[in-house]
Amino acid sequence: MTRLMAAAVLSTAGVLTGLGADLAGSGEAGTSGERAVIKQFATTYSSPSTESLPVHHLMAGREVDAMCFREGQVIAENPLWFLIEADGRSAWIHRDLIVPPAVLPHC
Repeated sequence: MTRLMAAAVLSTAGVLTGLGADLAGSGEAGTSGERAVIKQFATTYSSPSTESLPVHHLMAGREVDAMCFREGQVIAENPLWFLIEADGRSAWIHRDLIVPPAVLPHC
């Protein structure tokens, strides 16, 4: 459990310090969130878990609005999920499937 918490802290620190820096400055912050890009075909979910209801199926390269991030189901040793908005609907996507903005608040 301690290892999981340490991984979550390090992952969170990485998000806050620029894992998505390649998108920094690519657009103005809007009322709906910061722009992010889907890395590969992805399914989004109603909560930060693949056991919740699917919401979207998004193609690689699709831009979405990223609102915030939080911890959820751990996939590939990473607990981070991002709340995004696409097609007028909010949903959760795992960190491995998105290039997030450089800075995003914790939900």
